[in-house]
Amino acid sequence: MSLTDVASLGSLLSSAAVLVSLLFLGVQLRQSNRNQRSLMQQGRSTRNVDLLSRLTDPKLTDVLLRVFRGETVADVEYLMLYGYIASVFWSYEDCFLQFRSGTLDPKSWASDVATLKRLLSNPAYLGVWRAVRDAMGTEYKSFIDGIAAEARHNIPNNVPNILRQYIAEEREALTRLDSDRDKL
Repeated sequence: MSLTDVASLGSLLSSAAVLVSLLFLGVQLRQSNRNQRSLMQQGRSTRNVDLLSRLTDPKLTDVLLRVFRGETVADVEYLMLYGYIASVFWSYEDCFLQFRSGTLDPKSWASDVATLKRLLSNPAYLGVWRAVRDAMGTEYKSFIDGIAAEARHNIPNNVPNILRQYIAEEREALTRLDSDRDKL
């Protein structure tokens, strides 16, 4: 084997090593991207659970229900309402930015958009949006303004009534199931 053959073999082995390294790097990048998306989804879920958990505060829930019914509340209660609902909008702004940058899954963002449409059918959310919108980024502001314009034509959901209905329907279904089992 000549020196040229050894050099050619070394060059071939070097090229193969570079190719294997590039393939490995590609696998690592893909895994890193999955991990990053997973962390973004986990953060989104944590924020949503935290916001929902705040609804277990009887003072906040009482204020929300009274405002939703159109009752007048004290200034301190309006500030409580503002604090809660504004935090909802800031949380969704983060999701909007993550979606736009490609780090939030489109299915997760579609779920967020559906939730925003439901929330913005409520005058309390619309009112707080009007109060916070100028502090938001231009693209997010335009996006939410579009949803708000569309949602103004929807009747707001009455979550307690919806839950009463659904729970009653589930109890009725369970009762029918128990009755059908007794017949067997």
